[in-house]
Amino acid sequence: MVVILEHEIPQGSQLYFGKSARLKRRIEERASQILYTAGFEEIITPSFSFLEHQRDTSSREVLRLSNEKNHQIALRNDTTLDVVRIITKRLGRSTEHRRWFYIQPVFSYPTNEIHQIGAESLGEADAKSMLKVAIEIFRSLELEPILQLSNMRIPLLCAEHSRLGLEVFAKMQVEKIMASEEYLGELLQIKNAQDLQRATSKVPSFLKEELEKLRALAEGIEYPRFVFAPLYYAPMDYYNGIFFRMFEGNSTLLSGGIYEMDELQSCGFGLYTDQLIEKILRHNEG
Repeated sequence: MVVILEHEIPQGSQLYFGKSARLKRRIEERASQILYTAGFEEIITPSFSFLEHQRDTSSREVLRLSNEKNHQIALRNDTTLDVVRIITKRLGRSTEHRRWFYIQPVFSYPTNEIHQIGAESLGEADAKSMLKVAIEIFRSLELEPILQLSNMRIPLLCAEHSRLGLEVFAKMQVEKIMASEEYLGELLQIKNAQDLQRATSKVPSFLKEELEKLRALAEGIEYPRFVFAPLYYAPMDYYNGIFFRMFEGNSTLLSGGIYEMDELQSCGFGLYTDQLIEKILRHNEG
């Protein structure tokens, strides 16, 4: 028999109090103010949804239960999916607004609780506009994590036109990439705008348009700590084009980009509040 002490909480759950709770509220207030100013309205989606409304009903990460009518219910594990579904299917006749933000956790098996601040621009694939909002939130907190600009289409096309499988890019197996097509080595070395311009003139024609999208995204973005990572590929449920993330060390603090859901091309991002709080507290203590 396993004894559970009174002070224990399930692994993966979050507890904030005193300084950390105050910091969490400050982050949320700053983000809310910036998002409202940028034309977003807030939405709070239900913690529960019908299992059939989940993108992947077979996922082992989904926390499931049954309601009184024995319908399969899931705890919210993806707010983007809920926002798109609720705005387009349920509230479509009640509002024409397309810019929404949310501040709420998602949950995954077994007891993971992940706090997020997210923003979705439905029907608008303007990654630069969303990226500027994300940068403004971090600047309001006096933070400048590294900004990575990527394009999921590039590794997808490279896998299609080379002898490498997509998993090679997902795992970033540098030796295999370097030993393959010459242009892949060029892509691997891109870090700044000069590298990107040089490589664009050397890569096959099927990549030029996608590299140009990266250049256009960076143009006009005034941010000192950014890098290009054209071969970066993260197996995401819906991001299929321009992708950006902000990180410090091994912690991803924000990720976002262009996605398509229910035949609607949109753009959004999610800020990972738990990692951000941990980073700020660790920095202040150091």
